[in-house]
Amino acid sequence: MIRRYDDSSESRKPERRILEFQQSLYQPKAGLLALMNLKYAVCMLLIAGSVLTAGCISSDKAGGEEAAGVPTENLPEGFTLIAVVDDSTPGIDMEDEIADFRGDEDIGAVKATVGKYRWGEIGKDYDARITVMDCESEAKAEAAVANYKAQPDFEKPPFVGVDRFSTAVVNGRQVTEIRDKVGKELKYIYLWNDGNRVVLVEGNGDRAESLQLASATGL
Repeated sequence: MIRRYDDSSESRKPERRILEFQQSLYQPKAGLLALMNLKYAVCMLLIAGSVLTAGCISSDKAGGEEAAGVPTENLPEGFTLIAVVDDSTPGIDMEDEIADFRGDEDIGAVKATVGKYRWGEIGKDYDARITVMDCESEAKAEAAVANYKAQPDFEKPPFVGVDRFSTAVVNGRQVTEIRDKVGKELKYIYLWNDGNRVVLVEGNGDRAESLQLASATGL
């Protein structure tokens, strides 16, 4: 007797049902996997966006708008910017920074910015400074200059035979040169006003370098 095997669709229904059942088990997993991948991609985009936004904000705060007359770039050789401070700087009282401008003459309300620069050895040498102060009027600025020059410490010469005050030319303008005493050396200071703006440059013991720093204000 020859036994015949039926290869019809009816005979293959159990196998097909098993295959369909297996596929039905896989499809939800594939859909879940796709959903998880989508959520992961969205999360990564959100994280990347947050990092980029934070970076932009940090850069804006770090750079800030450069105050007129307080250079932060293209400094004379030997000078390095340490910090720029103003009323918005945490922990800084600007009245302490401009105390030498207060005196017998009223200077009114002012807005000041101070740049601090390293020129020597850290922890050993003092810092150079540039102070730019906007007053309410030119008369108030002139009063601030007069108060600074009238400090008691400036009544006597820094050394015997050395004048306390002289003049110099900065950016084509005649300014006051003040010789201060730091230890056994001189420190060169330049002071002037441009309208209602007062500029004070406290350099170092090298006159040429101090004048270059004063010129860097562009004022």
